Amino acid sequence: MQRLNDLYGRLLDALALIGCLVIFAMMVLICLDVGLRNLRWGTLAWANEISEYGLYLSVFLAAPWLLRLGRHVRMDFVLKALPPAKAWLLEWAIDLVGLAVCATLVVSGMKVLLASHAQGNVVIKTVVFPEWWVLVPLPVTFLLLAIEFVFRMYRLTRGARAPREEATSVA
Repeated sequence: MQRLNDLYGRLLDALALIGCLVIFAMMVLICLDVGLRNLRWGTLAWANEISEYGLYLSVFLAAPWLLRLGRHVRMDFVLKALPPAKAWLLEWAIDLVGLAVCATLVVSGMKVLLASHAQGNVVIKTVVFPEWWVLVPLPVTFLLLAIEFVFRMYRLTRGARAPREEATSVA
């Protein structure tokens, strides 16, 4: 299980790196578009739209990695106020809820994606493409988040019976 945990961590690192590259590409694209407009050489009419989708994709690529590192939004003041053993149990409960929510979003995301594909829905803006392309990151990301919640629970069982120390905001 530890080997799978480590391999999974590397996968999430790679996805976060791809997310960073998407943001870098957005920056280059926006700068190129602004430069072309300022030089009066034209414009990249699709640049803003592609940047919107890039922002969306980068968030979905980085979310499982952020959860793994404990850099997600976390209200830990209750955990810090509880005795360590009870806080540990609450961590478990939180991870179980997170797993259940992510599993639900995987199922519903797949239903929406498959329905969009079956209906042949198309996004018609500057760039025209099948709608399901934009929906693919949703179930994939929530599946990755669900897997990370399983690994979080695994790591929790192997550690001290106390809350995690990751990204705590209360001393």
